Amino acid sequence: MGFGGAQISTLELLELLTKHGVELKVLICGSGNERLYSHINSLGIKIYQTSCSIVTGYPMMNFENARKVIEWADIVWITDVEYLVAPRIKQLKRVPVVAHLHSYALICPWWSALYGFKETCTKRCSLWRIIRCKQGINLELARIGLLSGGRARLYWFLDFAKGPLDFLRWRKFMSGVLESIDGFIAVSKVMWDIHLKHVPEIKSKPSVVIYNPVTEPLKYIKPDPGEPYDNYVLYASGSNPVKGPHLLLEAWSIVSREFRDLKLYMVGCKNSWVESIAKKMNLRNVVFTKKLPSSEHYYLLYKAKAVAMPSIWPEPFGRIPVEANRLGVPAVVTDRGGLPEIVESNTTSVISKTCREAFTNAIVKVVSQEWDRGKIIESSFKHIDPDKTTNSLLKFFEELLR
Repeated sequence: MGFGGAQISTLELLELLTKHGVELKVLICGSGNERLYSHINSLGIKIYQTSCSIVTGYPMMNFENARKVIEWADIVWITDVEYLVAPRIKQLKRVPVVAHLHSYALICPWWSALYGFKETCTKRCSLWRIIRCKQGINLELARIGLLSGGRARLYWFLDFAKGPLDFLRWRKFMSGVLESIDGFIAVSKVMWDIHLKHVPEIKSKPSVVIYNPVTEPLKYIKPDPGEPYDNYVLYASGSNPVKGPHLLLEAWSIVSREFRDLKLYMVGCKNSWVESIAKKMNLRNVVFTKKLPSSEHYYLLYKAKAVAMPSIWPEPFGRIPVEANRLGVPAVVTDRGGLPEIVESNTTSVISKTCREAFTNAIVKVVSQEWDRGKIIESSFKHIDPDKTTNSLLKFFEELLR
């Protein structure tokens, strides 16, 4: 229903599948993102719209006008978080159902799988764990300045009631969902491993790790290996605290003293809590922008000296570093989740621990080093090849049909 990294990756896969002659039909929420709808329509794929409601944060589709498309399908591919439809699909037809894992929505009602903002959650969700997780999150939000101390303490007490309520509602609505899914596609090895730790019973079902193809930047930019870099670092992950913008600001307070002419662009952070914190820290050479149109976004990315992704959560995939590498731009990333899988240390990127000192050193390293734009592009396509991605997806579907 939104439009972000998971949706862009889905559009890329739909386009690649149509080029391979796969017949596709898409069932989409009628109240969904208009940009997503128009992109699918431009591919010549028939779209069926249905009404949707939100249940504990999950979209629930109304299937009354979708029966024919389910009966038509050889495979139903749930490309995002609409997992609640799986049992209802099985009631209509005994068709293989595949869940694409772009997030942790199958294993936790708090989709970040980040326990109290401190560590990757590797244990099955429970009533007590969700209380402690919510409390830890609110205290951490207070620490970084997103919540006042008084409000965080109030929420800490309220979580004793709201935590169990959220958990019980989530468990009720997820009843029968995992049993109705026949196969899983994870966007990184770490993503699949975390799922197995939460719900080890899915190990017996067919699964595959398929990296996102990341072809979108090349629709807007044809990278020239000889194009020089401009003197700025780009952060383009928005104001979500799990993306670590506060960690980047802490590092920038040191980096900007050494590189006095180097700028930091923070896309999607204008008029947000991130900008407020930067002002309180009296940081220099930081430019805040709203979310940009794709053409402007990718050009800004193309000219950057480096792109920064300081995620503090177990990033399922992390498109932005790969988008940067596709355009020959080095990335500096944390070692969380799938990020170390999708970039190549010291070849296309620098990988850092999630602390201020380490990320500061990583930024200094990436902007001080001489990079070869052409080699970064070449290495990026060797590491994550869109053709191999498509072939792996087709092979998985074929195996399920057999």
